[in-house]
Amino acid sequence: MKDYARILQEELVPAMGCTEPIAIALCAAKARAILGQDPERMEVYCSGNIIKNARSVTVPGTKGMCGIEAAAAAGCFGGDAELLLEVLSPLTDEALKQAKQFVADCRVKILRAKNVDSLYIKTCLFAGNQVAEAVIEHEHTHFVELALNGEHLLQVTREAADADEEIDEDLDVAEIIRFAEGLDCDTQPVICDLIDRQIKLNLAIAQEGLDNSYGAMVGRTILDCAPDALRERIRAYAAAGSDARMAGCAMPVVINSGSGNQGITTSLPLIIYAQEKGIDQETLRRGLVLSNLLAFVIKRLIGRLSAFCGVVSAAAAAGAGLAWLEGLNEQQITQVLSITLLTAGGIFCDGAKASCASKIAVSLDSALLALDMVKKGRSLPSRQGLDAGDINATIRDVARIAREGMQETDNMILETMLATCPHSGN
Repeated sequence: MKDYARILQEELVPAMGCTEPIAIALCAAKARAILGQDPERMEVYCSGNIIKNARSVTVPGTKGMCGIEAAAAAGCFGGDAELLLEVLSPLTDEALKQAKQFVADCRVKILRAKNVDSLYIKTCLFAGNQVAEAVIEHEHTHFVELALNGEHLLQVTREAADADEEIDEDLDVAEIIRFAEGLDCDTQPVICDLIDRQIKLNLAIAQEGLDNSYGAMVGRTILDCAPDALRERIRAYAAAGSDARMAGCAMPVVINSGSGNQGITTSLPLIIYAQEKGIDQETLRRGLVLSNLLAFVIKRLIGRLSAFCGVVSAAAAAGAGLAWLEGLNEQQITQVLSITLLTAGGIFCDGAKASCASKIAVSLDSALLALDMVKKGRSLPSRQGLDAGDINATIRDVARIAREGMQETDNMILETMLATCPHSGN
């Protein structure tokens, strides 16, 4: 059996705001710490997927500043790299004033990095003849290079980086179900604490999104139309959490696969369902372990950033978690997973922004439809389309299409976005 406990500890971490601009802020904060003084100018090199996901969202703590320049400047002047994805939590008004002026003076230059990993950020800070560099690659907090005036303080070799990112296609959904069912808080208190933190933080930001006017207010719209229906409240709370995050709410969430939206989508449906049905905490924890692990292993096969919308795989995992909470058997749980992936799998990612909330609502609608079908003894015919007749094979096939087949789609999305709204990173 894989070390699922370690995976949960590595993946279920808190983050403020959308993780791509926060990773940019982190990279800039690290370079600023190396430089040891305020820079005169800054260059930020980003992969296409980072540009796509960071250019349209509000940076938390910046009072409405948007995009890559804002994230880099805020991280540089007010961030603490030791706090990782909560790097901007100590941002002060004075530091924010400096950051705004730095951006207004056009001292941040954004460039698109070519032929790099889909998750790649490099910040170069200049002061006189001093130059500090920091590079994040593969994961949002994974530094692979740190340098001052050309002298490397850290350098991860390409071979080591590639080994860390090697795709592990050894997938076993049944094994994950057994691990979740065997969760024992007496012997695994750390895992239970992680899940309890996810429940607390993700529910809090969803409530914030419903109580106040954030983004497109997708969550509130759903509740306005059907305030009493459980399935609509499940979709509304998840969407509202994204409404708040994409609009710059500084409240942290517990992420999944490096994404707050995926962390919200994976967890909130089960949390709302458990509240409604009076399900005890221990059972909810096990359901959340199942949904979190399924979401992670699917997204790991797809890749951290791609043209495939990550909330689809998160919604499929949430549907499987709901099926488990309802007492469905292993075969039924895998049917829910399969139906959701094969129904909503065509949703593409065109960057982090307000519409992520509506994509969450649509993806969860597919998951809830799948759950309803399976409970009534109905399913999609086996071995049609991408259904391989085995859930592990189906997931691998969908992931391969998303990871390899949609690369050109990803390029076309970014080129279209940059042509429609030109950006200095083009």
